[in-house]
Amino acid sequence: MQLSLDDAVKRALENNLDIQVAKYDPDAASLSIKQAQGAFDTLLTSTLRDARNTSQATNVFAGAQSVTTDTKTWNFGATQPLKTGGTLTLTFNNNKQDTNSVFSTINPVYNSVLNGSLTQPLLRNFKLDANRQQIKVSKKNKEISDIQFKQTVTNTIATVKAQYYDLLAAIDNLEAQRKSLSLAQKLLDENRIKVRVGTLAPLDVVQADSEVAGREAGVITAEQQVSDAEDTLRKAIFSRLNNDQWNTRIVPTDRPVAEPYQIDPEAAVKRALDNRTDIQVARKNLEITDWNVELAKNQVLPALDLTAGYGGNGSGGTQIIRASQGGPIVSTVPGGYSDALGFLLPPDFPTWFVGFNFSLPLPNRTARANSARARLASDQARTSLARLEMGVLTDVRVAMRAVETNWRLVLSTRAARTLQAQRLDAEEKKFAAGMSTNFFVTQAQRDLALAEVQELQAIASYRKSIITFERSQETGLSSGGSLTSIVVSTR
Repeated sequence: MQLSLDDAVKRALENNLDIQVAKYDPDAASLSIKQAQGAFDTLLTSTLRDARNTSQATNVFAGAQSVTTDTKTWNFGATQPLKTGGTLTLTFNNNKQDTNSVFSTINPVYNSVLNGSLTQPLLRNFKLDANRQQIKVSKKNKEISDIQFKQTVTNTIATVKAQYYDLLAAIDNLEAQRKSLSLAQKLLDENRIKVRVGTLAPLDVVQADSEVAGREAGVITAEQQVSDAEDTLRKAIFSRLNNDQWNTRIVPTDRPVAEPYQIDPEAAVKRALDNRTDIQVARKNLEITDWNVELAKNQVLPALDLTAGYGGNGSGGTQIIRASQGGPIVSTVPGGYSDALGFLLPPDFPTWFVGFNFSLPLPNRTARANSARARLASDQARTSLARLEMGVLTDVRVAMRAVETNWRLVLSTRAARTLQAQRLDAEEKKFAAGMSTNFFVTQAQRDLALAEVQELQAIASYRKSIITFERSQETGLSSGGSLTSIVVSTR
């Protein structure tokens, strides 16, 4: 697989399982908002009931020896919580009663009552209550979830780039080890020729042979490091277990050279304080604690609620005319449910009320303690934010110095490798002229191999220190596009 750095990042954003898992968190947070908003859903109620009551007469005015009353009830209602903390209620209650009492003047009788009522807090729960607080917190948690998802993407990009550079370093190290083995093998072959012609002692062949065996071990170790680095990168860019993918050799196509990296310390710190997701999360959590303080402070107030209601009632049915009180029925006047409804709108028999409900626990220790605890939590959150900002400042400065230090190490190891190559060339020429020994040539080869490995390690450390520096600011990690657009396209 020919893989560029941009391709590695793109594959990771599409397939990385850490991102796949993190994708669910913003969706779950959105559902939490809907769940909190459910506190303001309209509640519809209804009651349908058929009942019969039979009682024994206990006085002459009972109307029968055994009084039986059949009651059919159909009630409806709606309750609407208001954004002001109040509650609006509308009820429409109906029943039909049929009795065998001789004293009944309307039988069956229909009763209807239509009422509307309002309860509105004026002090406690007026500006803020638990339901409105939960909606605000849920929305803020959604923002935090989006930031944390962005953080996962940022971390994934940084990790994949570092793993890509680790693979490059492992491949370069393998090439250096193979080159070192080739030099040792070349020296061994030359020594064997010299032994055959009698210009070199056989012991020097044994020493050269031992050196070849040691460098073969270095090659084997380097090959394992390449395989390990490939597997680490495969885990980041592949989404499922697939033998074909895991058996495919990854060949990095990008060969970024070590070049000076310009740093503006003040701008880097400012970017970090503006862009770091941990800072953003802490600031949003601070907003939540401030809302908690506001709610707790509101709960210390006494409860003073305005209550008001207005409605009407009506009755109707078949009117019974008797010859005398409790006597035989002379005639009837037909009527029904519509008669009862006719009295409701507008109400012929209105009812209304206005009042206030007041309550205050003394000495109100629970609310006061909750308010004090909320203020402590807010103060603690502010202090934690200040500590986090100080830590971010330190992170940026440490990462900045690491970039500068590693660049100097790149220059130093590069110069050392050049000098070691010149030394080996000189030792080989002196050895060919009989002015040096096998030991010095072997030592020069080892030193060159070590210098090459150290240069590769310095370059890898320099590349990764730049990633760490950018990561400390959470900027410049998108590799070919803004991080925001990558997050949107990924989700």
